[in-house]
Amino acid sequence: MIPGVGTPSGSYTNEFTASTVPNNAVDPSKLPDRPFLGTELYYEGTGADSAQEQAWFQALGFDFVRVEVDAQDVITSTDYHSLLPSDFTAWSAADFEQGKGWHFNDPDTLLTNILQNRYGVKFPLMMMTTTGAESILGQIPNSADFADYFLATVYYYNVIQNQNIKYWEVLNEPDWGCGNPLQRCSPQDYADIFQRVAERIKNFPDPRVNSIALGGPVLGSGDPTDGHWPDGYPNRDSDGERQFRQYVPTLLAQGLSDGQHDVGFLSWHIYGSDGWGRPNNLYELNQQYAIVNEIGAYDKAARTYTGTSAGLPLIISEMNFAAGETTAASKAYYKNFYAALWYTSALNNVFSTGRVSLLSHFFWKGDNHWPKGLVYEDTDSNNQLVRTTAWWAYEEYLQHTQSKILAAYNGRINPWADAIVTTDSAGQMAYLIADNKADTPTTIDFSFDVPPALNGPVVISKRIMAKNGNGQFGEAFAEPATQDVYQFQSVVLDTGMQMRYIETIPPRTIVYYTLIGRSGTP
Repeated sequence: MIPGVGTPSGSYTNEFTASTVPNNAVDPSKLPDRPFLGTELYYEGTGADSAQEQAWFQALGFDFVRVEVDAQDVITSTDYHSLLPSDFTAWSAADFEQGKGWHFNDPDTLLTNILQNRYGVKFPLMMMTTTGAESILGQIPNSADFADYFLATVYYYNVIQNQNIKYWEVLNEPDWGCGNPLQRCSPQDYADIFQRVAERIKNFPDPRVNSIALGGPVLGSGDPTDGHWPDGYPNRDSDGERQFRQYVPTLLAQGLSDGQHDVGFLSWHIYGSDGWGRPNNLYELNQQYAIVNEIGAYDKAARTYTGTSAGLPLIISEMNFAAGETTAASKAYYKNFYAALWYTSALNNVFSTGRVSLLSHFFWKGDNHWPKGLVYEDTDSNNQLVRTTAWWAYEEYLQHTQSKILAAYNGRINPWADAIVTTDSAGQMAYLIADNKADTPTTIDFSFDVPPALNGPVVISKRIMAKNGNGQFGEAFAEPATQDVYQFQSVVLDTGMQMRYIETIPPRTIVYYTLIGRSGTP
């Protein structure tokens, strides 16, 4: 949607000009799609806070929500060895919901509540775990029972409930272990589990089941970045005794059958860690280049697997700057402007690859024990539900991205500053988001091809975001300081030349631009 052009205000400061390089007119339909953006809910609030949480969630306009399916939320039996009879397709909804070993649609479960209340998102991403049913499914769930449970869940939601859910993750972070208590799940164990599930799903005759995308290995992260800028990425040379690097190649080598390519997508998590390997760690503001390299490594594996340039969809189903238990310093960073800088830069670097399909923030609501959320409530917020700076950063990010990725300046070029340019499907407008994470001014200077409507007359608006309050990264829970520097300034760029963006960005500042071709003005 192209914003309406209002009355000009402020003074344009010449960040955009025509380059000296000839422009190769861009066909927006051939540009990569921007990733779908989402988050996950581990619990929902009750009482007055619940309505506020939902309103803030919907205000962000996320594309999807990641939903955890705990086996205990759908299975009641503790003595089955075959969870589904051969004739279960004759079952009604009540058979799945009120007996025969199942209790789907239980109103007391988070699973039911989330899927009934989508918070305005387009679709869910389902994460299948064994929690609470290890006695049936096994600590390492490489059994027919786990495959039955997986099939029953897909069947119930996609056939009985007609929800047409596409993306399903097989387990969660198997490299950290399976079951409760956690038990070692090797790369071969995981490949065996995935194959058993794929056989059950892909051979099922109903296309509402066999057409879903099954993905994995849903790897955890939190390891230091191996190597130095600009070529390092997490776990390139070290696996933390988890055989981290072996899961993807083992999974891709063991398909349902040769050439069938039953792995529907590759899924993993991106974390830094405040306790491991600093300062060479994604936790640091200048380490996001490692994300670009990691995506490149998975993309290369996926293209080899499919034998095509398209590869597989890549899904980052959890992302945050620290993993596990966090230090006091990290807790402060989650609550101040550090988080806004980190997330904006991480998103810019992910977008810059043009290869990621879905990206999920971890997670929606936090407290002082797990402060990682977009909203927060604990004693240090006076027991009031508040938005963290990550919420404000996501709000601006979602409002300043369009559907197609046009150009990027990422961490491999400059570890302290980056930018992403997106355009609409008609090429009539563009958004640019740039950031400087350093404590000194930093210059971004790059040129890029643009659609024809963005040559010649354009109108440009600029918005900035910075810390609010005292301290290196501002005060906890303070809404960032935002300002519209200028709006709807008319500029004429030389037709036939690339667009050049050059700006010296103040320390620890995020800038947002809207550019609208005059031919696309309503």
